[in-house]
Amino acid sequence: MQDIPEQAYAPSNEKERLEKLYGYNIIDDYHKTGAFQHVVGMAAQIFNVPVAFVNFVDEKKVIAESSVGMDGVSEFDRDTTICSQAVLKAEVTVFEDAKTEPCLATNLFVHGSLGLQFYAAAPLKTPDGYNIGVVAIVDKKPRTFSKADEHILEGLATVVMDELEERKSAAAAMG
Repeated sequence: MQDIPEQAYAPSNEKERLEKLYGYNIIDDYHKTGAFQHVVGMAAQIFNVPVAFVNFVDEKKVIAESSVGMDGVSEFDRDTTICSQAVLKAEVTVFEDAKTEPCLATNLFVHGSLGLQFYAAAPLKTPDGYNIGVVAIVDKKPRTFSKADEHILEGLATVVMDELEERKSAAAAMG
C-alpha cells in the first residue's frame, strides 16, 4: 500500500519544481510524436497494458504529452489525477489493485467510468532532483509489478529526461 495523501498537495519546493518544468518549454510546445510517443508505445508493449503515457504536472493541470490508449485527451485537473500524487514521490509509485487502496477511495479514475485498477509511474526527475512529471502505465485489471518491472519503467523515464535535456541543450546552443 502506498503512502500518498488522498489530495495531491504541492511539495515544499513547488515554485522551483515549476520553474524547472517550464524551463524545458514543453507545456505548449512539444509535439505528441517522436521520442515520447516511442517511449509510451514501448511501455504499452513491454508491460502489455492498454494505456501508457508521459504526463507533466503543471501548477493546476496534468498535461498528457504523449499517450497510447488515451486518444483525444490532452490534460486533466491536477487535483483529480494519480499522476499528481505520484510526482510527489522519489521512487516508482505502484498500485497493483487501486480499488483496494484507501488513498484512492474517492478517485474518479479508479471508481468512475475509466475503472482503472492498476497504476505504475516512474517520476521524470531533472538532473538536480526535481520531479516534473511521470511515465506511467495503467490497466483495467489488477496485476503484480516486480522490482525488475520498476527498473524498466525507470529506464523509460530516463529516456524521456535524456530527450528533454538534449532538446534544452540544443535550444541553448541556438541562442
